[in-house]
Amino acid sequence: MQIRVYAALREKMGTNSLEIPVESGQTARDVLNVVVERYPQLENVILNPDGSLTGHVAVILNGRNILHLDGLATPVSNDDRFDLFPPVGGGAGQDGHTRVTIKFTSHCRERLGIIKTKFAFKGNTLKQFVPAVLQEFDVADLVMRDGKFKPNLRVVINGR
Repeated sequence: MQIRVYAALREKMGTNSLEIPVESGQTARDVLNVVVERYPQLENVILNPDGSLTGHVAVILNGRNILHLDGLATPVSNDDRFDLFPPVGGGAGQDGHTRVTIKFTSHCRERLGIIKTKFAFKGNTLKQFVPAVLQEFDVADLVMRDGKFKPNLRVVINGR
């Protein structure tokens, strides 16, 4: 199984990817245990002492956060790919706001007339980021239909 790591995790591990062989019946928990075994400096970054996720790293399996699958019990195979991301923007500042740079593309860029802007929002997750953006910028009709995101919507963080 291929595992890619991003941002501060690359620095801690000294690499941007690694391969871990996966056997039938193994889960996301098994893979993360191997990662922590190989890179002990990540022990408290990825997993709590009770074996649960710390919340400091998003664990993405084939483009989907494992929290939206079966969590640590999500089955994995050798053909799968993990992406390990630290929190967007590195977390909230002392005032509880995360500061990011937003780059608008396509229809959003045309409507707003801007390509890039600095933006601050309360919190540090995509779940908090998206409503803040939709409240600040008049683009909801471009990215949502019937209360759900359009299937072609793409949010890119750190180029991925």
